[in-house]
Amino acid sequence: FETKLINTLIFKFLPVPLFRNVTLKCLTEIAGVTVSNYDDMFVNLFTQTMTQLEVMLPLPTDIRSAYACGQDQEQNFIQNLALFLCTFLKEHGNLAETSVPIEMLRSALRYLVSISEVDEVEIFKICLEYWNTLASELYREVPYAGAQPIFYGNSRRGLYQEVLNKVRYIMISRMAKPEEVLVVENDNGEVVREFMKDTDSINLYKNMRETLVYLTHLDYTDTERIMTEKLQNQVNGTEWSWKNLNTLCWAIGSISGAMHEEDEKRFLVTVIKDLLGLCEQKRGKDNKAIIASNIMYVVGQYPRFLRAHWKFLKTVVNKLFEFMHETHDGVQD
Repeated sequence: FETKLINTLIFKFLPVPLFRNVTLKCLTEIAGVTVSNYDDMFVNLFTQTMTQLEVMLPLPTDIRSAYACGQDQEQNFIQNLALFLCTFLKEHGNLAETSVPIEMLRSALRYLVSISEVDEVEIFKICLEYWNTLASELYREVPYAGAQPIFYGNSRRGLYQEVLNKVRYIMISRMAKPEEVLVVENDNGEVVREFMKDTDSINLYKNMRETLVYLTHLDYTDTERIMTEKLQNQVNGTEWSWKNLNTLCWAIGSISGAMHEEDEKRFLVTVIKDLLGLCEQKRGKDNKAIIASNIMYVVGQYPRFLRAHWKFLKTVVNKLFEFMHETHDGVQD
């Protein structure tokens, strides 16, 4: 910190493609250090790196597609960038909120949102860890906001609101598979019963669920809006696919208990009506098997709702018996 090391790294080595990966790693190491009396240094480290970054990778860049068609070096750069931003914001988030120009902090968060969309699970895990920390911190500051979302003027939640809306969307679109789901699509696109537990996927699900529950507590109307919208797109066919339906239903199941009971009831009735309608509308055994397992999964995640609605529970049990006659692998289980 006493030397010109940070400046040299940022201005001399970071812009050179050959060195940028190693340089970012060094900067990440520095960003991870916690010492109290060098705040100015950390602010400079962040603002200067961000300034260089906006030249190297302008913000409108679609990082997801760039990653998909990039070389190894470029892909590593995205991963290192995720590590740098997450490390800095996790260690020095409060400092960034008070001492870094607000637009620059917003840019950093936009980069992270964009990187969270990259189709690579290891990179997603890096971002997820940060989103989890952020959402849980914001929730703990003001745990119960009551039914109406408060207008957060200039509070911390207000600062992150726009970004968190996007993160909610990503969590819902990418929700991992929960442990109890047995019917899956295999590599050949067939719907089969799963025999091996994928522990990696289970851990990812637990972390994503926790994050989405915090995000739902922060603004449940937004979570509900995204889920209802995505369900409409399943019904009208614009986003229909087994994978999309699965992730959506896993996300719906994951937030059980995070809404007020009345809201939950209204939301669930819509969801189940739409899913049953989808089941009637789709032809073919595989389609019906996937939809059936999703209906059972969602309903099973909301015991509070079933206990309160006896008529509904009866319909579900009848459906269950119907599915039990289904000879499809895994549906009976």
